[in-house]
Amino acid sequence: MDETDAPEPEEEVVVDDDDDDDGAEDDFGPPFAAKTFGGAFVWARSDAYVSTVLRVREGGNVVVSTAGRKDMVVMLTGGRAVLEVVADGDVDHVELLVAAPVNIERDRQYRLIAQTEVELFTVYAPLPKT
Repeated sequence: MDETDAPEPEEEVVVDDDDDDDGAEDDFGPPFAAKTFGGAFVWARSDAYVSTVLRVREGGNVVVSTAGRKDMVVMLTGGRAVLEVVADGDVDHVELLVAAPVNIERDRQYRLIAQTEVELFTVYAPLPKT
């Protein structure tokens, strides 16, 4: 990929931390925490899983991280978005469909590209801390 094709800067999705973007406009209000890409909140958590809701602004692109996670699934619940998938050096763009869950494999890299404002559910099992 040459410099003219370089992707825009990305933000890794970290939705279960306290690192709010206080400088971002709070479009969503509680229970969403403002993030540079939009907003996020953890709506369910146990030892076995974490479930989040993300809202991403139109034109936003967000890395979907698998670090410290397994058995991750994402599902678009509103809007239009493309999931960029990088595997073995190949890049594929998959349009997400509303209410169609997508398994996120740990051996690939993912980036969500919001074509409109979108809402996305995520659920994953945290890896045991060592």
